[in-house]
Amino acid sequence: MATPDIIAVELRDPSFLRGQIMALPQSKPQMLGRWIAVDGVPGLVIGPKAAHARLADTPPDILLDRNSVDAAGLYGEIGGRRVIAVHRKSMPYDSGLYPGPNGDTRTGAAFKHQIYLKLDGPLPQGKHVIRWPNGMLADQSFTFDDRTTRAMAIRSTQLGHAIKDATKTAYLALWLPGGKNDGAVDFRDYHINGFDVVDPEGMTVFSGVVSLRKSPDDAEPGNGLPKTLLDYTAATAPRIAIRSLDTNTRRVTTVAPHGLTDGQRVSLERLGGEQDARAVFGTVADATANAFTLADSDGALPAALSSGATATPAYSANRAGTFVFELDYSAWAPQSGGPFRLRVPGLGVSDAFAVGSDVWLNAAHNSMTGLYHQRSGIEIDGRFGYRRPLAFRPGLGMTVIESRLPLAWSSNFDTGFIPFEEGVKPRWRTERKAPDSYWGGYMDAGDWDRRIQHVEVASLLLDAFEALPKGQRALKFNVPKSSALLANPAYRDTDDLPDVVQEAIWAMDFFRRLQTDDGSIRGGIESAAHPLLGEPSYLERQEVYAYAPDHISTYKYAAVAAKLARVLKTLGKFDAAILFEDSARAAWTAAERGFADPDAFYREAIAAAVETAAFGPDGWSPRREQLQKVAKEYRRAAAAALYRLLGSPEHRGIFEASWREDQGLFAHKGDAAWDYLKTAGSDAGIGEEIAARFVAEAVIITGAQQQAAYPNMKHPDAPAGWGEGGAPDYNQVQTLMRAHLLSNDPQILRVMEQGYQAMVGVNQVGLSFVTGLGARQILHPLHEDHRAMGVAAPSGITIFGFAPQAATAYGWVFGPPWSPLAETGTAENAAQRRIEPPRFSLPYHEYLVEHPSVIMQQEYTVHQSIGTMAALALYLHGRQ
Repeated sequence: MATPDIIAVELRDPSFLRGQIMALPQSKPQMLGRWIAVDGVPGLVIGPKAAHARLADTPPDILLDRNSVDAAGLYGEIGGRRVIAVHRKSMPYDSGLYPGPNGDTRTGAAFKHQIYLKLDGPLPQGKHVIRWPNGMLADQSFTFDDRTTRAMAIRSTQLGHAIKDATKTAYLALWLPGGKNDGAVDFRDYHINGFDVVDPEGMTVFSGVVSLRKSPDDAEPGNGLPKTLLDYTAATAPRIAIRSLDTNTRRVTTVAPHGLTDGQRVSLERLGGEQDARAVFGTVADATANAFTLADSDGALPAALSSGATATPAYSANRAGTFVFELDYSAWAPQSGGPFRLRVPGLGVSDAFAVGSDVWLNAAHNSMTGLYHQRSGIEIDGRFGYRRPLAFRPGLGMTVIESRLPLAWSSNFDTGFIPFEEGVKPRWRTERKAPDSYWGGYMDAGDWDRRIQHVEVASLLLDAFEALPKGQRALKFNVPKSSALLANPAYRDTDDLPDVVQEAIWAMDFFRRLQTDDGSIRGGIESAAHPLLGEPSYLERQEVYAYAPDHISTYKYAAVAAKLARVLKTLGKFDAAILFEDSARAAWTAAERGFADPDAFYREAIAAAVETAAFGPDGWSPRREQLQKVAKEYRRAAAAALYRLLGSPEHRGIFEASWREDQGLFAHKGDAAWDYLKTAGSDAGIGEEIAARFVAEAVIITGAQQQAAYPNMKHPDAPAGWGEGGAPDYNQVQTLMRAHLLSNDPQILRVMEQGYQAMVGVNQVGLSFVTGLGARQILHPLHEDHRAMGVAAPSGITIFGFAPQAATAYGWVFGPPWSPLAETGTAENAAQRRIEPPRFSLPYHEYLVEHPSVIMQQEYTVHQSIGTMAALALYLHGRQ
């Protein structure tokens, strides 16, 4: 049930039938990247030797008749009630690879349809039948019992709770597509004001009050978006054809009378043609019957108007777009058991959940499997259900060349100004072959680069490890032992190390092997372009290169290597500790050389940049200034880590001078401050300042959650998208862990728990954004190996999740019929691959598109989502 008088039914188009990768009888280099017939089945020729084919997936051939299902008058009575309206939300849930009419590659989509049958009164409890219009589907019998029927509007945990959890909350919220009041449903209209927790026998074990948390017009400051209230198009409003647009005067003329009035919000779409998937919102001014001026617009207008442009009435609301009610059962103090459910009388129950002492440990285990599944350079052996052949192992069918391009100069780093694809192009590539030891680390995400940012995984895991009570540190996650995979003799006696530390060693040893003879660190290894559709990592055919060293990567490595060395010392693993201590010292020395004289350090890269005009008209000087500014921050972190490891006055002085200039705590700055604070003999006054800053920063994060419809862990200054505002990021996790250790503030712990739960079902779409966890999980994240191999996605991936429509307006996704989620044209069943209501009508928290091409939502990285979720779960387990 959705409400007492709305039945919710999910219908799904059939999923794709998966193709597989198979070896060809003979190589077909002339057909590489093209479709051929393989035993009568289309196959895409792939691989460095063109000796494999990825057989096509088969799209569904039975699609929902959307028009018929929407016809309220064609339904029979249900429980003596008439169906007076049908509301529908259609979103993709599956995709595949197959040849298009012109021999190109399509990715397509299969849809799930949330059907809301609005009745003329509350549905009585008992047995009922849905008779679909025109017999389009078989009659559906069901029983409505508010102690057993799932109420889809209850947004609750799909993970469960630990016994000592500080907070247990769920939400009651429904946005009704095309419903009155712009879809906002107010459950007070149904006189719903209480809820229960029921045990497996259906007996009430706790009762609570349903309280309003947010109304749709309540602003959400700190949402990471340009405005506290967002613009949405009216879901059922007709698209008004635009005849002309004067860019200078911003005067819009429509084909027919538009019916808009001055002061009304409006959206203009398809201004640039069928591949223009954005919307420009503005306010109507100087309206006449067939024209208006667009005022206060939020986007640029094109120089020329394309055919097909439309205007649509719009309105403003917050990210939920509806009334969000809170169900707080934190006062309930259960022992282990379950499954329990939340029950709203007259409506139904939530998903089942368990209570136990190992809930957060299980969550941590799942994310640790995600890290294992991202490992590069080894075979993924199926220990957690997913298999993948050995990939990216130099000397075994792959060559890695050395590039002149430093990571800190590339588009894969914050300071980058050169597209990473340049790394193997003339002037940047060298003919030097990298050593065969350049393997390992983690694949970044769906793509396969390994970048210095990944040391943040090791850093967070070590922080979480040190925060665990000593009796809980020997956790077992079945990750490989370092001695089994890494040949260095320093690991011979490390098999008894806790698995969390084993994982940190794996992450760090890769970059240790990228250390050059002078101590500097290469920022990672990259392919010449993003992965090609249908081609898995173990059949990569693009050139692969190692970045040139840069002093920022070298400082970043030195900081975490020093941390790992210190932890290994405390665990009595002195050979391994010295290995990383010596490496950290050498990295520090090399980075200092680069910091003192960047012109000399980057001589070869500067020459390549000059020859390719990569610096632009202003030359090297402003780039150098920018790099030095950022390097100074990373220098602080490395100095503090080495000070904590060695107790050296030199490194202490560098940190203290830097702290007096800048008391920021963002990411590496926070690492630096924490290391200084935890070092015996540090300046007490500075230590007090650091502790106060951590607690104050935590107050900013926790306070911001009071303003959100759905609390998570987002920092109010962080933008929405790319791992900032969905999955908790590195800065949020480290800050809240440290602030909680310092203050023991229960509010911090509550927000950490809510931040995790928001990713596993406690959200408006009722989905788990983590593979391997939850009753309803995302199925196809942007993980190219599982897509190419035609298998299920591996466990442990946490996607970035919600991101704004404006930032995901990909013309190659939401465009002509050849695009996977076509919004124009009718060929190739385009109308059946259309999100409905339209994208810009969906509230932010309804807009989760389960298609890997919607990159900002379905992407993830080991350091921005998988590693952060692992560390967060570990920390919460340690509080049990």
